[in-house]
Amino acid sequence: MATSLQRKIDILKNVAIAQKVHLTEGFEDYVPHMYLDVSGQVTVGIGHGILNDGAAAQLPFKQADGKAATAEEIKKAYQTIHAHRSAQRENAKSAKHFESMTSLVLGEADIYKLAQQDIEVHERILRPKFPEYDKYPAGVQEVLLDMVFSMGINKLMTGYPKFVTAVRKKDWKTAAENCGRRQVQRSRNLAVETRLRNAAGVGAGDLAVVR
Repeated sequence: MATSLQRKIDILKNVAIAQKVHLTEGFEDYVPHMYLDVSGQVTVGIGHGILNDGAAAQLPFKQADGKAATAEEIKKAYQTIHAHRSAQRENAKSAKHFESMTSLVLGEADIYKLAQQDIEVHERILRPKFPEYDKYPAGVQEVLLDMVFSMGINKLMTGYPKFVTAVRKKDWKTAAENCGRRQVQRSRNLAVETRLRNAAGVGAGDLAVVR
């Protein structure tokens, strides 16, 4: 069950990271069991993709009674979910659809710590591309993380050249005008645009936002 920002701060002991996790959770949702995303990838927690059953076995899954799951139990659960990938690609089901297929779950703290690890990985990818990343306003960092999370670094760098150039110049207004993504819901685009507007100090009515 998703929790408040304060709860995440209590767990992660880091306000900035907790805020980034909180934003990501708002778009990716909070799912303690394994499921398939729309592309057919086995996923858990806050949009954490699991590459194979070996990677799944490295995660601290538990049975419904709280007992730690064995590596074999985890691999079996992964394979059960993974077997539905073709059907998922043809007719995507929600994460809820897969809940009855496995009894294994991740705990709250483990989910948020896993999200923290994912964010740290993405930040290591972003820093070479945006050398002043750590000097950007927190909201801009959140924007970059969300865009990488939703499309990957290669698509961001090649598919959004005006946005990338504007960010490197710290021209947040122009970045806001060029950050719209077709593959995500409108609310997600609006959240990103709002953060860039705030960084620019420009009101919503002053921008012709690209969607």
